[in-house]
Amino acid sequence: MARKILRHGILTLSLLAASISSSAQMKASESDLKAAIIINMIMFVEWPQREAASADDSLSVCFLDNSPVARALGNAQGKSIRNKTIKIKKTTPETVSVCHVLYVSPSERDQLQELTTRLKATPVLIAGDSPNYLHLGVMLNLEVSEGHIIFDINQGSARKAGLQISSKALRLARQVVE
Repeated sequence: MARKILRHGILTLSLLAASISSSAQMKASESDLKAAIIINMIMFVEWPQREAASADDSLSVCFLDNSPVARALGNAQGKSIRNKTIKIKKTTPETVSVCHVLYVSPSERDQLQELTTRLKATPVLIAGDSPNYLHLGVMLNLEVSEGHIIFDINQGSARKAGLQISSKALRLARQVVE
């Protein structure tokens, strides 16, 4: 069963990272596709045991401002992944440590260093979609390149936070940095 779910997740992630043709753009916006990749990446991340066993059986996906990707993340509210219910919520820099995933929009670049410092050893998957975010501590960074949505992974930052990213996701990434 777990293998079937994992295969389905890999297929979904692969399809979402595929080309954004003009017909695909009419069906799903770039923001929708980026949000879907962030949510699907949850299937490929292992949180430490104490974090994985949250009392309310949920996974919190947080954002700081109402960017297009943050709004698109709202489509995942209440969905189930890995027997956990996805909760999408707006947060503040002071409370980001309670999140499982934090999306950092391009407009929050000035806050990024503070956020990555605050979360350095905290098991929070930091996701973004801006050039160079990967080298500033973001663990999952999405970009549009030659009509494709691609993602890069900062494995070193993820490890420091106590997160393990599946080798299957690492193989799908354009680049993995240590």
